[in-house]
Amino acid sequence: GDAEATLFGAPLVVLIDRGTASAAELFAAALHDNGRGVLVGEHTFGKGLIQRVFPMPNGGALKLTVGEYMRPTLAPIEPGVGLEPDLPCLDTPRGAAEPVDACVDMAVSVVRGRAPKAVRPLARLPLLRTVRPLAE
Repeated sequence: GDAEATLFGAPLVVLIDRGTASAAELFAAALHDNGRGVLVGEHTFGKGLIQRVFPMPNGGALKLTVGEYMRPTLAPIEPGVGLEPDLPCLDTPRGAAEPVDACVDMAVSVVRGRAPKAVRPLARLPLLRTVRPLAE
């Protein structure tokens, strides 16, 4: 209906920073890689691995990487590198007198069609892919 067309046709900005990790990072990558969202902010955390901890009899533990998250483009989310924003900015609140930060200002500009630079959507790919096992 009309509500669905408005929702899916509306500009979408995803604010990211170095604290964006795991599912939030994968979701941001899916929106970006499908040309559906513009990433504004800082590089993300880079948590692209799935790890499992196995307790050991001596009280220690073994941490084993058992999988890797993949973007819709089939590129990995590189550990420690993360996603690069389309429009970089620092999350710098101005204080109580001016509570809005530069990244929010930039996001509002993108939504209103006044982005600081043109951002081209990428090719549309399947929204999410499943986890790729490290060993088969």
